Amino acid sequence: MKESKRVESVGNKPRLSLVDLVVSFISAVTRALLRLFRWSASPSDKAMIVDAETPVFFDLETTGLDTSACDIVQLSAISGNRTFNAYLLPRCSITDGASRVTGLTVSGQSLLFNRRPVPTVPHRRALADFISFLKTFSGPFLVGHNSRRFDWPILRRVLEEFVLLEEFRRVVSGCVDTLPLSRDMFQLQKYSQPFLVQQFLREPYGAHDASEDARTLQELYRVWDPSRSLVRKHTTTLT
Repeated sequence: MKESKRVESVGNKPRLSLVDLVVSFISAVTRALLRLFRWSASPSDKAMIVDAETPVFFDLETTGLDTSACDIVQLSAISGNRTFNAYLLPRCSITDGASRVTGLTVSGQSLLFNRRPVPTVPHRRALADFISFLKTFSGPFLVGHNSRRFDWPILRRVLEEFVLLEEFRRVVSGCVDTLPLSRDMFQLQKYSQPFLVQQFLREPYGAHDASEDARTLQELYRVWDPSRSLVRKHTTTLT
């Protein structure tokens, strides 16, 4: 038997070798450090780390409701404490209904939010910057409310227009729609995001501002804590 594994008896008590004692001490310290890391991690970090896949909550504001023709005027996303937000000068007119809801209007070559100019970036740059943002996460997938019917088709169309769809596909696995997901999880009167925020978070928020919509959706998702099987059920892939 090797010296490191030998146990000698003194009375009825075994005596461990020095190597055994060192190994035992290192194991105990490692377990303690792992426990400390898990408890010291912020709630947002705990919610984001699931099998090396990262939910990134996103929202679009657009010039209208026609998903085959409307343009993006605001693209926002959040995951944990990291955020992305870009305003885009639309290439078509904003409908009166969209302006009333979002507070976004166009004056000449300026985009206004509640009548105040906001800095804009070209579409290609906004989309490329968004892809770069997504690349900073491990296995990102997008999460949006009513995204299957609205945000996802628009984003996919505009990405394809600027020949960025394939690069986007290599980064993002798909998109989870929290509208049908919430219907699966809860029996409620309504499932609009403002109603869900009031029901589960009980806080006011600026609905129809993309950055605020993304932020509150992340909070809702944390509260709901949906199972992985339910998340997969409501995931749309890029086809």
